Amino acid sequence: MKTKLLFLSSLFFTVCGMKAQVTLPHYEAFDYAIGSTLITATTNAGFGGWTIPSFQSAGSTSDPLLVASPSWTLPSAFPVAAGNALEFVGGGDDPILEMTNQGATGTIYSSFVFRVTEQAAVTLNNTTPSYFFSFAKVATNLTSLNYTSCVYIVKTGDDTFKLGISENNNINNVVYTTTPLSVNTDIVVVISYDIDNAVSSMWINPAADGVQPTTTFVTDETATSTRTDLSMIRLNLDSNAKTPTIVLDELRIGNSWLDVVPSTLSVASNTLEKVSIYPNPAKNTLQINAGNASINAVTITSLEGKQVLKTANTNQVDVSSLAAGIYLVKVSGENFETIKKIIIE
Repeated sequence: MKTKLLFLSSLFFTVCGMKAQVTLPHYEAFDYAIGSTLITATTNAGFGGWTIPSFQSAGSTSDPLLVASPSWTLPSAFPVAAGNALEFVGGGDDPILEMTNQGATGTIYSSFVFRVTEQAAVTLNNTTPSYFFSFAKVATNLTSLNYTSCVYIVKTGDDTFKLGISENNNINNVVYTTTPLSVNTDIVVVISYDIDNAVSSMWINPAADGVQPTTTFVTDETATSTRTDLSMIRLNLDSNAKTPTIVLDELRIGNSWLDVVPSTLSVASNTLEKVSIYPNPAKNTLQINAGNASINAVTITSLEGKQVLKTANTNQVDVSSLAAGIYLVKVSGENFETIKKIIIE
């Protein structure tokens, strides 16, 4: 039955014209031509696997637009921003980036840096604010999306705003920052969704010391069903009254804090971002590439947390003995550790 469901899911995305999934952890530097739109006009295709579902209107606006990456002020542990950045304002296309299906357990994280540069047209203290970033999945009707960990923004003054997090896109459940944030200030946002407990969390400008902080903005909506099978990141461009001018960059997605918040405990040159595991799906052998970093151990566990395989000092793992299914692969090396999901056929 699981094989049939995977096949039908794959078939659906093929029919809809979506690009290949990105594997996690994933780093998006928006290294595309300045002046280009992220989504090609009149089509559903875009740069780097970005797209919009075929059941939504095809790309037709100038937003989001590729612009030169600002000189971001980032935590010292973050690498210098690479590539360019996205700029968007008001209404426009709502791009998605499809990723490996997250299944029914575990935690997914994402981080990005952004600044609000102008919000004159935005309604002050809007009672029906909108979000501009979230995790998402295709709904069971196959003609819409479900959202979670939605990052809301609301104007609180000429030069200030607040951010909020909601487990879904329900404005009544948003938990906001207590202190207003300032326009033209660089802000690092980290969000997560705990699939097992249906809890969304958000951190603003967290310390990049390798430790996940305990102080968060948390929303735990027991009335909302757990969002399983999350399979994409989505940008939401709502309207001139709700979406200010935003420049967004340095997008990271992963299954651990260190996947999305580089720290001094991470090896140089973004080792976590360079670790790749392929093929995925796999049948007999997994290849692991960690660039110039040394791999100390590779541990494979089931989604229930049971260790099924462990090897040492190798970049090639024989998985022919594993039953078909979804597994977590943890790659450990000196000063780094990353976890990715794989499918064994």
